[in-house]
Amino acid sequence: MNDFFQFLVRLISIGSLSIVFIVAVILLNPTRTHRKRKSSTSALKYSYLAYLASYLAFIYMLMFTDKNLQEYFTVINYTLAIIGGLLPTTTMLLRRKIHKGRTAYNYILTLLHFIIIIVLLRFVINFLIFN
Repeated sequence: MNDFFQFLVRLISIGSLSIVFIVAVILLNPTRTHRKRKSSTSALKYSYLAYLASYLAFIYMLMFTDKNLQEYFTVINYTLAIIGGLLPTTTMLLRRKIHKGRTAYNYILTLLHFIIIIVLLRFVINFLIFN
């Protein structure tokens, strides 16, 4: 019976994480670009989707690992994981408030997304391989 509930929790988790990603794709509509800022808007949207996919995979990996997370997540790692989850989404929500320098803002956010993807990959590699 315990295996059934574990399977059910994993199935619900996969479904809910998939729904989050699908809703993000629908709301972002990455094929629709701004008429003045085509390249920066496209780069921002696709980098955010790549970030979101890697963050959801990171969350999925953390949920279903058998390793001790308390030993791995020090205060610094925990803070970086929380900032990595909140900062890109918050900046994506605030981007409509920026009117001057929006192209530079889009490129800076694209760079931020790729930096966070690298940090998440570092977390996964350190946690899975070296722990």
